Amino acid sequence: MIIKTYNMTNQNIEKDIEFATQRIEIRQIEIESELAELASKISSFTKWAWIFVWLGGAISLVSILYYVNQNDGDGFGLNLLGDFMAGSVASIWSLAGLFFIYVAFLGQKQQLLNQQLEIMYSQIEVKYTRLELSGQKVEMKEQNDTLRQQKFENTFFQLLSLFTSIVNSLDLRQSISKGEVFSTGRDCFEHFYKQLTSFLHHSINNQSSLNIQSSRIEQALDAYDILYDSNKSDMSHYFRTLYHIIKFVDKSNVENKKQYTSIVRAQLSSYEQVILFYNCLHNNGRDKFKPLIETYAIFKNLDVSLIYNKDHLKEYEQGAYK
Repeated sequence: MIIKTYNMTNQNIEKDIEFATQRIEIRQIEIESELAELASKISSFTKWAWIFVWLGGAISLVSILYYVNQNDGDGFGLNLLGDFMAGSVASIWSLAGLFFIYVAFLGQKQQLLNQQLEIMYSQIEVKYTRLELSGQKVEMKEQNDTLRQQKFENTFFQLLSLFTSIVNSLDLRQSISKGEVFSTGRDCFEHFYKQLTSFLHHSINNQSSLNIQSSRIEQALDAYDILYDSNKSDMSHYFRTLYHIIKFVDKSNVENKKQYTSIVRAQLSSYEQVILFYNCLHNNGRDKFKPLIETYAIFKNLDVSLIYNKDHLKEYEQGAYK
């Protein structure tokens, strides 16, 4: 999901970059054309401005030389010279000044166009930066997810190892005084199963029922209650550990949770599954454990031939079996 969101985000940014690049290329051609036109105008008006400056200077020089050569000693000629220069040379230089002012205006316009182009390129750089940061963010997220996955798996397999050691530590003894062990490990569950069917037979016979297969679920649970009370020290520890392993997977923020619960299911023998079947219908597991069984198909490979009454299978949702 994260990778998919990242790809969509990157695709949007890349499209923005592509669109902006095309827009800049078009605008750059327009700006370069405008800059070339402005440069031509600046060059032309600068030349004319200097021509007028030199023209005004030349007229002033000629006028002064003429005045010096024609000077008769009175002030009337000097006044004429001043009037002439104020009327002609000043006008020419004023025109040259206007040209210089216009050239300065064109120069500012050139700067604005160049700044506009720089801003557009800066926007592209920002988008590339966003693209790079987006990639770094996803990379960090993937690293965190990997670390979290590793932490989860370490804990999960430690719990599974603990569960295996609990199963291996199970032993059934002939009597407390003799202390003779007649069943250990997973073999204990075959004995539990035989005890359960024996208790159930006894319950049915007490009710003078000739049809064992017609036993109700209540009778099976009463029989299981006797079995559990007789072996509570072993069975309670076993089921608590198994419940917490599956609950740990259920509450963890990992993908493919059924992949891990299937590993747990693979640890269970056929007799273990049958005893677990009735335990989760019993008050011990009906409220909390049974929903997890149904969510993660813990009875997917259940040997139904060991179920005392096939009608008991209806007590679970179909999700428990597939």
